Amino acid sequence: REACVPIMKRWEERCADLDLSGRWSRDSDRGVDVAEGLVARGLTQETALVKATEPYIQLWKRHATKCEWVVTTYDADGIKPRRELHYPVGEFVETYEGTAILFGDGGVIQRSCFYLAEKDADDDVAHVTISETPRGREESLRYIKNG
Repeated sequence: REACVPIMKRWEERCADLDLSGRWSRDSDRGVDVAEGLVARGLTQETALVKATEPYIQLWKRHATKCEWVVTTYDADGIKPRRELHYPVGEFVETYEGTAILFGDGGVIQRSCFYLAEKDADDDVAHVTISETPRGREESLRYIKNG
């Protein structure tokens, strides 16, 4: 265990150095099985294809706590904020009000955020969010490539 301490310290530093700050928009060409996942959640194929390519815009800001983020999600217009969440490292619960395709009609979502090695990232680090919802699991990776 002692031999791993310097390696783990360096990993934590690399995760803290990952700067995801800024405005993010979904690249629907890079999504994997998004429309299929929406069909599995009850949408028609036609509606799922439309929803899978709709704008999805977020603003990521560093939280005061190292490696954590405050994420504002916007309506499709990219102007009106829809919700703001704190993404801590580890497990947390989000209470969702309203209706969402991924989550359903309000309720509780179990989430977990952590960092993984990612060979396609410029600095080999990705932020991961896993969401367990009443309609299934969603996994999201964010990293900088060619940045």
